[in-house]
Amino acid sequence: MQQPEQVIRDIPSDISQMSRFDLIYLLEKMQQQQQELERQNQHLKNALVKIDKDLSAARDAQMSLLPKELRGVQPITFRARFFPSQYVSGDIYNIFRLDENNIGLYHIDISGHGVPAALFSVSLSQILNTNVSQKNLLKIPVQEPPYYKINPPDQVIAALNEDHYLDKLGIYFTMLYMIIDIKNNRIRYTRAGHNPPIIVRQNGHIEIPKSGGLPVGLDFPREDTVVELDMEKGDRVYLYSDGINEAVNESDEQYSTARIVNIVDKNRALPLDDVLDRLISDVKSFTGRESIEDDISLIGLSFNG
Repeated sequence: MQQPEQVIRDIPSDISQMSRFDLIYLLEKMQQQQQELERQNQHLKNALVKIDKDLSAARDAQMSLLPKELRGVQPITFRARFFPSQYVSGDIYNIFRLDENNIGLYHIDISGHGVPAALFSVSLSQILNTNVSQKNLLKIPVQEPPYYKINPPDQVIAALNEDHYLDKLGIYFTMLYMIIDIKNNRIRYTRAGHNPPIIVRQNGHIEIPKSGGLPVGLDFPREDTVVELDMEKGDRVYLYSDGINEAVNESDEQYSTARIVNIVDKNRALPLDDVLDRLISDVKSFTGRESIEDDISLIGLSFNG
């Protein structure tokens, strides 16, 4: 039997021995955790690379749906610019033939950004097609030649609103739908919460018609009007999403419609492409950023007589 003095003398060595084993265990445990963190980090990096590739593919797919020009229609020139705030955008537009004498054009800005808004924009583009059927919104069959009827802009807007997208999906959108009569140089459009078009006349006059109704998707009675304007050779029409006029600088000042008007007015003699590029450049210069906080889409139409 050990004497008490011997037990006391052995205690420090026992503690020292235990501490050494504990330290080795802790170091091994930390090493294992570090290896697991590195493994998870690599897994996360691989996942992010895949997401980046998938979103880039989605962006390319969405871009492919957007027209860059309107070929074979001599009376008008169409140009557009499109900059999503993220990979994909809730902005969408299209221009297309309704028949030999009429061109359809819509510009839509969906609430929200990113993938949900982009997916909804694709579904809208499928709904707004030019096939002739009873369920179609743009053209419906009739008994008399030419055996179809082109729905006026206010009826198209009203039909879209019947689905009550805000209640069903939590989404609403602004929209401008225009029919261009290329035979008589006349435009008809209905504006649902969207920015009003800027009409730059060849004679120097600028018009911004204010008539318009509520965004599409809200559960309110609609009182949409159809604006009709005659166009002359050299007249231009500009449509833009609120990502442009509501862009802010470091002082939280908005770019404003007035600045858009100033750019398109003082550059009226330039080709349509140059005007659009100068406007986008001026917006970036105003904000002081190359990155875009909101989706931007910009359309220009020039009437060639």
